[in-house]
Amino acid sequence: MIFSLLVLHVAVCAVLARAGRRLGRGSLLVGAVPPACSALWGAARLGDSQPATADLTWVGGLDLAMTFRVDAFAAVMTLIVSGIGVLVLVYAFGYFGPGTAHTGRFATTLLAFSTAMLGLVWADSVWTLFVFWELTSVTSFLLVGHKSTDAAVLVAARRALMVTAGGGLVLLAGLLLVTGAAGTTLISELAPVDGAGAGATAGAVLVMIAAATKSAQVPFHAWLPGAMVAPTPVSAYLHAATMVKAGVVLVAVAGPALSGIVAWRGCGIAFGVASVVWGALGALRHRDAKLILAWGTVSQLGMLITLFSVGTPAAVLAAVALLVAHALFKGALFLIVGEIDVRAGTRHIDELGGLARSMPVAFAAAVLAGLSMAGAPPLFGFVAKETAIGAALGLEGPEAWIVGFGVIGGSVLTVAYTVRFLVAVFGPGPETPLSARRPALSAPPAVLAAAGVAAFAVLGPLDSVLAPAAVRLSGGAAVGHLHRWPGLEPALAVSAAVLVVGAIVGLAMGGRPGQAPADRAARWTDASIDGAVAVGRATVARVQHGSLPVYLVTMAAVATLAATPFLAGISLDHIVAWDRPLQGVLAVTVVGAAVALCWVGTRLGAGLALGATGIAVASVFVVHGAADLALTQLLVEAAIVVGFVLAFGHLSRSFPMTGLRWRAVRMAVAGLGGAAVVVGLGAASGNPVAAPPLAELAAASVDEGGGSNVVNVILTDIRGLDTLGEVLVLATVALGVQALARPSASRGSPTP
Repeated sequence: MIFSLLVLHVAVCAVLARAGRRLGRGSLLVGAVPPACSALWGAARLGDSQPATADLTWVGGLDLAMTFRVDAFAAVMTLIVSGIGVLVLVYAFGYFGPGTAHTGRFATTLLAFSTAMLGLVWADSVWTLFVFWELTSVTSFLLVGHKSTDAAVLVAARRALMVTAGGGLVLLAGLLLVTGAAGTTLISELAPVDGAGAGATAGAVLVMIAAATKSAQVPFHAWLPGAMVAPTPVSAYLHAATMVKAGVVLVAVAGPALSGIVAWRGCGIAFGVASVVWGALGALRHRDAKLILAWGTVSQLGMLITLFSVGTPAAVLAAVALLVAHALFKGALFLIVGEIDVRAGTRHIDELGGLARSMPVAFAAAVLAGLSMAGAPPLFGFVAKETAIGAALGLEGPEAWIVGFGVIGGSVLTVAYTVRFLVAVFGPGPETPLSARRPALSAPPAVLAAAGVAAFAVLGPLDSVLAPAAVRLSGGAAVGHLHRWPGLEPALAVSAAVLVVGAIVGLAMGGRPGQAPADRAARWTDASIDGAVAVGRATVARVQHGSLPVYLVTMAAVATLAATPFLAGISLDHIVAWDRPLQGVLAVTVVGAAVALCWVGTRLGAGLALGATGIAVASVFVVHGAADLALTQLLVEAAIVVGFVLAFGHLSRSFPMTGLRWRAVRMAVAGLGGAAVVVGLGAASGNPVAAPPLAELAAASVDEGGGSNVVNVILTDIRGLDTLGEVLVLATVALGVQALARPSASRGSPTP
């Protein structure tokens, strides 16, 4: 079923890419069909203790396969990714008015992102996860840059791509180290990694950094507020409910294996607490309603990273509950801001007011979602916040103070910017003129807001779904249960104080008009990207300068350095001068032609010397019985001769650099390169790791290859891809010869 759903997503993407222009806005509704199917399947799997698996082997010998596993946690994420995806696509149908350009392209890209996100949360192999991780970066770049004619949009899209794709490279390095230490590439089989190893520690830190880039943690957070230039459906889906959760998902699934590494916990808590505080302060400072929610997302993602990094059973249960609650209330609030922007023509809180009367449905949904975000009862956000505070209070030592400051302080600031947002947008004031109501804009956020109430009402059945997911992420440890009413516990007193203090701060700041603060982090990020591009261009200009002699010297020097470690392994016992005297004659011919090539001063003489070298090498192949290799060598030599003949008419007859110094450089380069090859071959032949596989190859050529020539079977069956590469090289040479021949026919007299 897993592959069937992925194929359905891909097939509908292909249909929309082909017919999206003709379908117009209807492509958004067509695109909602695959996520609806995935959501139904994910809902049916909630609470199922038997994971669903699927496997497609690519290269078995290299342990490369597309491996998927949908367990209790993946089923919850499936419902979030696909369920909210359906609502966002329906919302986008109302968001984009009739006749809006490029809605088909938008629907295609949004569905492609949904497919990539599903693959990420279903992935069981770390390489499968990495592939879909990078696909989410690419598709999000296309979605953020949907309005490609706006310069600010292009800058924001580039920033998002560079930060998240750069994090992908860090993730690749981290996964290589972690899987090497763990001995497996399957996430479900990762055992706790020994924290004493330097490789495991470095890998864990790199994985955490990659998660921080994707989940917009300080100091990698600047791309998320900048991405708010994207259409609101993108902000609600990618930047509230799904893509930014990818880093959180990575920390969650890697936690059971890496939680024993001190650096993993330390980095996660540092990223998380810094993001909780800085993101909440940013939400309190901004005047754009969408940016308020974006900075609040940075803060709440920091809360999730903190709880999953702590890794205690109570913290993991709180993180799973908060992950679900955040997807519901933040997705609803983003969609409500989008409706306000469409109908009022602005989302600046200083220009809004009185919307409680003119937009009653949006007001009711915003109040429910906002109170859930603030952690007020009777909403699911209250349950998640209570569990998080209880988990923080249950810690000991310095970690208790740091995590407690992040969770409790962040909760106070969350209440503050929530109250400020609701009062400024829906509170008393001149009634903002609005355009006509669009039902497709009002229904999806109302559904998400109502889901927060329903989750509180049916907490018992919901707990039976979320608790197994938390058990999976805590390494099988018992995690307890979620409670509507925690009782007269310290956590309840802290929660009440959080609501009171946060509301006072929010009301005090809500009426203050002002200018939005300068986004220095975005400027620094852009400056870093520009600096990296400038350094890259300067490096390429110096390294790729077009000087073939310098290239050859560099390659010879690298080959020489690479051969140095093998000097100690050379043994002269097995080396003989020749098997036949003719081999010695041919070897002297090759060396003589090569020396002559270094001293020849004309291009024609160099061509003849090079041809003599190639023919002598082909003769060596013939003496050894490798007639097919000799034929290949002769074909290459013929192609080179044809190329020389065509080029000679357009080049000077002699080389510009023929002095003694240049001849010495040529001979030194050739000698070093040849010495490196001799050292490598001598060390390899002197230290065999097993008996020569001649008998096995001869048997395989008859039994499996169906041929009598061992060499041919090796080339066509055993080294098929290698042979394909050689064929492509010959084809490329032929195309190059043809490209040289065409202009030569139309040019005038050759250059003297």
